Amino acid sequence: MKNLFFITIVLFAVTLTLSCNRSKEVTEFNPVQFAKIDKPKNLLFGFDLDYYDHDRDTVKSGMTWSDLFSPFDVSTYVINTTVERLKDSLINLKYLVAGRTFVTFKHKEEGKGHIVYEPDPFSYITFEIENDSIEVIRKNKPIEINERTVTGIIEPNSNLSVEMSKNFDSYSMTAELASYLEGIYAWSIDFFRLQPNDKFIIVYDEKSVDGKAYGVEDVKYAWFEHSGQGLYAFYYKDSLQDISGWYNENGEEMKRPFLKAPVQYSRISSSFNLGRFHPVLKRKKAHLGTDYAAPTGTPIYSTADGTITKAGYTGGNGNYVKVRHNKTYETQYLHMSRIKEGIRPGVFVKQGDVIGYVGQTGLATGPHVCYRFWKNGKQIDPRSEKFPKSEPMKEEAIPQYLEFISPYKAKMDEIIQSMEETQIKNINI
Repeated sequence: MKNLFFITIVLFAVTLTLSCNRSKEVTEFNPVQFAKIDKPKNLLFGFDLDYYDHDRDTVKSGMTWSDLFSPFDVSTYVINTTVERLKDSLINLKYLVAGRTFVTFKHKEEGKGHIVYEPDPFSYITFEIENDSIEVIRKNKPIEINERTVTGIIEPNSNLSVEMSKNFDSYSMTAELASYLEGIYAWSIDFFRLQPNDKFIIVYDEKSVDGKAYGVEDVKYAWFEHSGQGLYAFYYKDSLQDISGWYNENGEEMKRPFLKAPVQYSRISSSFNLGRFHPVLKRKKAHLGTDYAAPTGTPIYSTADGTITKAGYTGGNGNYVKVRHNKTYETQYLHMSRIKEGIRPGVFVKQGDVIGYVGQTGLATGPHVCYRFWKNGKQIDPRSEKFPKSEPMKEEAIPQYLEFISPYKAKMDEIIQSMEETQIKNINI
């Protein structure tokens, strides 16, 4: 019994010792564990502002390079030689631009100084100043690429560009995204006949610098509801790259035999009309075409593949081009400012190829293109013609395609539902 008691005491002592050792291990100072953690540096163009005084300003009208370097003791000779070096191909800077930003840095202890000048939104030039010498370095700003979704609803007396512009401060972004949508749906939507409450969604990768959007990297998918009909569009390229392009939710190609219009960014100034009063001849004369008003020089596209049959000038048509597409259809484009070089009878053109530029030659009161359309030798209104739908992709490729678009379509369906709920809520208010 005494032996058992003795063993119990020994075990308790051993256990207590091990417990104390473990506690000691935890509480002992660990130099790695308690190493100093550097606080994040306050950087601007790579300069730590804890060590530099800095001043941000903009270039004023009439400002010279000498004015830019005036905070530092730099000789006129060094300034002039530096300016000459700026003109080389690597720096490519010839003069200061009024309104552009520059920042002056002065080291708080050392005699070093720096000037950073931003010649454009995408780069900056650093001038390192020390002992009456200047080193020049040009660097590109980091480009960020983020997925973004843009939506809109066509208001009464509005159009795609106006509604798109509500998402951006930049006209270039508005124009680029509107152009993408018009390109995707060029075969299925007449953008000159948009209706109030038409809706659009476009999902794309946006390029930005310093948080400001400046361009589109890729457009991924879109949706456009026109006259109550929703049209999905997905960009798809299979692993073998046998299939690439824009397809709807069923795997049918968005491309159709004819574009809806031969120009972008324009308006219809005169429709196909058998009883129109001619503005130049001052008499009733059938207008067997559709006039698209646009600025002089706007590119005119062939609306389908075909062969040029005529390209020349007449007193009424001005500069014009005629294209035969097949045994059934022909198109003609009138009043061009000029015909594109190389466009002549016998030349084959593809759908979307530029064949000329908007003008007002011949009998025309303003810059526009008169688009004429023949079916079996008779002029018709192409906006009333029902063209065949595109063929679906190969049957064996469709399962992979449907799997690819499934999460994107689900995301768009959520956005569509949200847009519809917002509309109903606004109506009830």
